[in-house]
Amino acid sequence: MNNSNYFLGIMTAIVGLMMLLAAEPVVQVVVVVLGISAILSGGFMLAAVAPLSDDKTFKTQCYIRAAVGIVIGILCVVIPLRVAQFAWQTMVCIFAVYSLASAILEIPIALTLRRDGLPVKRYAIEIAASFALAVVLFLLPSSIGFTIIRIGGAALMLAGAAIAFLAWKNRDIIADDAIVRDE
Repeated sequence: MNNSNYFLGIMTAIVGLMMLLAAEPVVQVVVVVLGISAILSGGFMLAAVAPLSDDKTFKTQCYIRAAVGIVIGILCVVIPLRVAQFAWQTMVCIFAVYSLASAILEIPIALTLRRDGLPVKRYAIEIAASFALAVVLFLLPSSIGFTIIRIGGAALMLAGAAIAFLAWKNRDIIADDAIVRDE
């Protein structure tokens, strides 16, 4: 029996329940997690992407995107831990603007990499995800944003229940005295 599938289903359902019952703290956690991801993304841009091309414009775009990501990420992690509710809403809006700017800045970077013959599928997905994230984050401070969080929570609860049920349904059945013959 694969217990990790049960665990995954149960944890997914618990996260969904948390999203249903406590949408605002979930948004607060998401802002901090997005801040950490922005810091990591900026570091990756400096360490791995900027050296891919010798083009001065490309490197400048990489450095700008990396610096903005690291600064916004640090703000998303530090400021909300120090200030009240207003900071959360402000940081959500700031991160939404960052996501939009990041996607726009990454378009010429991806085009330069493509021109140099490097694969850009990952960057195209990141651009699309950044645009989508910006739209969702712009909606979060309003009441529709919390409705979206709660709908996502309900979907996660259902998905978690489905994962746990399928893990139970597809479990190994072991019979001690049974002999199975292939005829």
